[in-house]
Order: sequence, then structure tokens, then C-alpha cells
Amino acid sequence: MDHTLVFPRSGVFIKKVTEKDQLVADSTRVLFFNRYETCRFSHPAEGGDECTSIRFQAAPLVDFLQRMHPPVADSPERPFRSSVAVSTSSLALKLHWLRRLILFAQSDNALAIEERCASLLTEALANAGEEQNTELRKSRESTRKAHRDLVDATGVVLARRFREKLSLADLARAVFSSPFHLARIFRRETGRSLHQQQNRLRLRCALEHLMNGKPDLTMLALDLGFSSHAHFTQAFRSEFKCAPSEFRHTWKSF
Repeated sequence: MDHTLVFPRSGVFIKKVTEKDQLVADSTRVLFFNRYETCRFSHPAEGGDECTSIRFQAAPLVDFLQRMHPPVADSPERPFRSSVAVSTSSLALKLHWLRRLILFAQSDNALAIEERCASLLTEALANAGEEQNTELRKSRESTRKAHRDLVDATGVVLARRFREKLSLADLARAVFSSPFHLARIFRRETGRSLHQQQNRLRLRCALEHLMNGKPDLTMLALDLGFSSHAHFTQAFRSEFKCAPSEFRHTWKSF
């Protein structure tokens, strides 16, 4: 198995390395897997997950990474130092255009595909630091773990129920927390609010539907939990810098 970059596109799963080392994977994150890495997976919600995996041959990857971070040469069997990164709107769009390019791949597209894979890797590595939190590192280990567990549990609930009109109280009850404590810890740990996380999940799901030719944007908006077509369009434009109709038209005419 090669070193692999994994982009969850829908669903949610938990990657567990040890009892104390686990992470919740959904469409707002990117995962790094080193070759021969051992871990276990579980699916806390029905429906499984859909991911795109990009595999990199060991020697070219190590050469590429050590140019940015020379210490990689000391442990080439483990070139990825981070296990997870933030999947920004930029990364999500780049991934979908890569998938489009692969779907219509021709022999002269090979270089373009490889270049886009390198671009995704570079941006994902740059985003890896966003998953770190300086303040939590100063906390006691037991407190840090409790906060991480709370955020993981909340991530699972949101990934399962992002279409619903959830209140802060709803989420807090689901993870046995107080509302304001949950809101504070989630933002401190992830760098974004619960509402921002919910919208990100909705909009990543929207990309999947638009790629598959979902015809009625109003129905799609309501199905995803937005209050109206206009609300959906506003959120989509804010995240991806274009309207859903524009994205769908560009996708079809690619």
C-alpha cells in the first residue's frame, strides 16, 4: 500500500489508532495515511461513507516532502507527520474538479491529473496546522482528552443530522453537555462554530448532488436543511465564490 491522502466526501467514520488516539472523519477533513499504518475504523451512522483516495509512491513523495521539511528524511517510512487537516472550500472544489478530470480522462490528461494531485497534497499539508490548538496543549491531559471526546461526539452528531434544524440545546443534549460549554469548546478546538460546521457539511453534500445532476435547486436546498433557495445560494456563494446554478452549468459543460 502506498502513502495515501483520503478525502471523505459523504458520511462519517471514526479512525482509531489507539484507545486514546482517534479522530472523526467527515467531509470537512482530509486524512493522511502512512504506508503500513495500522488502525481500526467504525461507522457511527448508517449509510457508510464515500471517499476519494490519492495514493503516492513512496520515493517521489518523500523527496517532495523533505524539500519542504528536511527532517522527513530521518523517517522516510512515515513521511506524513500529521494525521488530519482541514478541508477548506478551496480544497473541496479542487477535489471535485480533479474527479471531473479523471472521469473524462484521456491519455493527454495524465500530466494535468498528477499536477492537480500535487496541488491538493500541498494545500492539505498547509492546512494540517489548523487542526492544532495551542491553548489545549497547555491543559492537563485528562482535560484535553475530555474536550477532544466532546468535539468528536459532536462531530458525529452533526455528520448524521446536518440536514436537521438543530438548536444548540439539541446538540448539547445529544452529547450530554451544557450548551454554552459545548459551543465554547467546539470553537476553541476546531476554530469554527457549530453552525459553520453544519453549513460546511451541507455544502459539501450539495457539491455531490450538483455533480450528479440534481435538477431542482429549491428541493435540494430544502432537503439539505436550508430555509430557501436564496439561503442556499447565499451560503454556497460565500463558500465557493459562485452560485449553485453556475457551478452546475460549469460542471456540465466541462
